[in-house]
Amino acid sequence: MVERLTSSSRYALLVADMQQSLMNYNRLTAQLSSGSKLQSIKDDPIAAVNVLNTNRQLGQIDTFAQNVEMASAELSALDDLMSLATGYLSTAWDKAVQANNQTYGNDSLEALKVEIDEIIKTMVDLANTEYNDNYIFGGANTKNLPYTMDENGNVIYNGTPHDNPDYIRQTEVADGVFEVINTTGDKVFGWYENTQETDANGNKVFVDADGNRVIETIDPDTQTATYAYEAGGAYTGDVSELEAVMQEDYSGVFGALKVLSNSIQMVLDGNTEEGYELMNSTLDMFSDSLNTITQEQTQFGGVANRLEMTSSTLETSNTSLQAYLSEINDVDMAEAVTEWMQAQYAYQASMQIAASTMNISLLNYMQ
Repeated sequence: MVERLTSSSRYALLVADMQQSLMNYNRLTAQLSSGSKLQSIKDDPIAAVNVLNTNRQLGQIDTFAQNVEMASAELSALDDLMSLATGYLSTAWDKAVQANNQTYGNDSLEALKVEIDEIIKTMVDLANTEYNDNYIFGGANTKNLPYTMDENGNVIYNGTPHDNPDYIRQTEVADGVFEVINTTGDKVFGWYENTQETDANGNKVFVDADGNRVIETIDPDTQTATYAYEAGGAYTGDVSELEAVMQEDYSGVFGALKVLSNSIQMVLDGNTEEGYELMNSTLDMFSDSLNTITQEQTQFGGVANRLEMTSSTLETSNTSLQAYLSEINDVDMAEAVTEWMQAQYAYQASMQIAASTMNISLLNYMQ
């Protein structure tokens, strides 16, 4: 049985063909204007998924690259500061060697003490350096001043201690790869505190004229002080004659500098033998402090080298992914223009055919 092709079905086919030509023309026009093959996920689902994944990886690489750049800049500042500290420390060490020759007169020793005290202040400023609104040597406590000096010359560290693992600040430089980018002031510079000794309960310790230890106890309600011998029995003498028992706690650079300054003062005060003995002990302290800073510089120099290699790896990965993304998504302009012109001709031809066909009427068949 032969089916007749009605006018309505013929027109429907013509319109469908014309719409298909128009859709193809519009698709190629959109590709040319955007430079992208994929206008929607329907164009090529597999390629579209690959584009999304590649863009996600490129975004991660960009984030990692920024992290590497910031970390490298901070490590560079850290290295510069430790180099400056090494220079000042070496100068102080030379002064300590000169003073230990015991050939300086009082005027020279006084001038030397002034120099050492100025180096201490400079070191405090150095240890309190900010970078990018963070105190470099504060550990995790980056918003508070790492070091303070009180009226007694104590150099107090206020940052995160190096034996507390929470001091670490690290940045992610690759997927799951983290680099530590900070150290602590107490590890690099140390500290110095000369405070009054206290017992296990926090009570201050004194000695009387005979050298017996006396404990001061403060009543929490009346804030009244009472005094008793550590060995037992009340102290009934004149409180003003009691002498505070001081205890030194120090480490690193600041320990070496402060002990050197104190030993020079002891010599100036006439306590020559003990002063020079203490002064001589600072030579090893300076050596140990210099070694500590050098070790820290070496460690972070290694981190800086790894960051440089990581940066190169990220750049290579970025280039490879960009090339892959271009391959699956970028339009070949010469080819696309050719296809676009062919689509334009096809669309125009379909319209002309439709127009010619739709002009046919019953009169064409009447002779």
